[in-house]
Amino acid sequence: MTNVLKKGATKHCCYGTCNSDSRYPDRAEMKDVFFIRFPQKHREPEKCARWAKACCRQKFTAESVKKDTYICSLHFVGNAGPTSDHPDPIPATATKYEIEKCLKKPRRAVRRELKLSEELDMLSTAPSTSFTDSETDNSTCNTYTGQDIKKHEAASILLSLQQTSIQKECSQKSNSFKRTFMEAFPSEIERGSKRKFQENSTQTTSMCLDLNESISLKLENHQLKYENEDLKKKINQIAKSKELSIENLKESDKDMHFYTGLSYSQFLCLWNFLGPNTRNISRVNNPRKHEVTPTKARGAKRKLTPQDELLLTLIRLRLGLLHEDLAYRFSIAISTVNNIITTWIQFLFHQFNRLRNIMFPSRKIIQKHLPKSFRKFKNVRVILDATEFFTQAPRNYEQQGNLYSSYKNHCTCKVLVGITPSGAISFISDVYEGSISDKDIFKKSGILNKLNEGDLVMVDRGFNIRDLLLKKGADIVIPPFLGDRANLTPQEEAQTRTIAKLRIHVERVIERMKKFKILKKIVPFNTLTTFSQTVFIVACLVNFSKPVVSK
Repeated sequence: MTNVLKKGATKHCCYGTCNSDSRYPDRAEMKDVFFIRFPQKHREPEKCARWAKACCRQKFTAESVKKDTYICSLHFVGNAGPTSDHPDPIPATATKYEIEKCLKKPRRAVRRELKLSEELDMLSTAPSTSFTDSETDNSTCNTYTGQDIKKHEAASILLSLQQTSIQKECSQKSNSFKRTFMEAFPSEIERGSKRKFQENSTQTTSMCLDLNESISLKLENHQLKYENEDLKKKINQIAKSKELSIENLKESDKDMHFYTGLSYSQFLCLWNFLGPNTRNISRVNNPRKHEVTPTKARGAKRKLTPQDELLLTLIRLRLGLLHEDLAYRFSIAISTVNNIITTWIQFLFHQFNRLRNIMFPSRKIIQKHLPKSFRKFKNVRVILDATEFFTQAPRNYEQQGNLYSSYKNHCTCKVLVGITPSGAISFISDVYEGSISDKDIFKKSGILNKLNEGDLVMVDRGFNIRDLLLKKGADIVIPPFLGDRANLTPQEEAQTRTIAKLRIHVERVIERMKKFKILKKIVPFNTLTTFSQTVFIVACLVNFSKPVVSK
């Protein structure tokens, strides 16, 4: 019988696309290749997971590893299999740079051992310390005569104290060593004790130098920490100076007017008008708690002050910035911006809405502050005009027809604006559909109820409301109509020019309102109910600016 050599189980490499197979040891690529059994999951789960991940095979995880799963030595650093320095295989997806990085031998920490001559050379070149040998007594440490550290005053003081204690400690150790040596080896003193004692004294001196160097490094470390903290504070100050806040804008009325439409003094007038309730506002979606403790303020601490929250709302109205932009500028969350704007819009409307009746002054007050240009029309109580804002087109065709304006050729909403002869906004109607006529909006707005007998209302030709005013005993100031005639009379032309010069002020006020870019955006159809509040707030903010009519 022939002897049959019993062979082991066939081994395949499970690494990536490797074709190493123990059945073909004669292949050139199989030279010096050996197989390593995969670590088992129940014994070394973390190592098994790392090896399986390095193989980068699809659907091959630690769960797939069996007792006959192998990996060849080609996939380890140096083709030598796992070592203490490189226990894991190189990942199959590693780049050339990453493979070269793995092949580099890791640096080991080498203990720094310097000879006495090297230490003395380093110490002689150091700017802060120096040692001089003592000729009278070789057993004592060197004396510190270095310059003070100029980088940090506290560090220099601490260094001098530490060096004094080191000198004392070194001196005590050296003297103790000398006494012990003399008692133990009296004969050696006569036959060369000086040489051996100098060697031990050199060791003591080296120890003192090492202690001094370690203290210097610690002090330098502390100094760098202090400098790092100072730099962080400066960076925070620079970052805060670039953030939008009242503190950063109040010095420049130009910047304040750009962001809010108000100067800083006008902003303070608005703040004082809103009253002390600004400090206790509860946000719509994040109300404050009602419990108040003696040591803590009501509710959670907020990043923005109430004045900065008002500033954010005014910037939204003036510039129409997106909530994401405002969140970035004020370094807060987008949801916080939404809550702040919604809350302050409601609060501003509530505070301004109390002025609706006061905003429409009596004829006596108007005549007291009547500009010279209105002397021919002393009884003018209000100058009226309508303005429109673009809205989103609804899907319902009936609603589209109601919102469609033939004048703008777009879906709009219409508002009636009234001003006094001095240029202050005295009346703002609710928002109506764009297809409504000027006469109908005059009826529905309720301004007719505010007029008294003898009042004059200055309007454009589109307001055919004389019959409505005559019922109240009031009258209308309107440019003359041409009718069926070819030309106006010279008197009618002069009257038309005079009325146009006075009526233009209401258009100037409307232009001021539309400088608040929130009104220039296309209004979403589902926000028309709250858009009336926004228009009213903008009108009240315009009244905080300088009047358009000079006395």
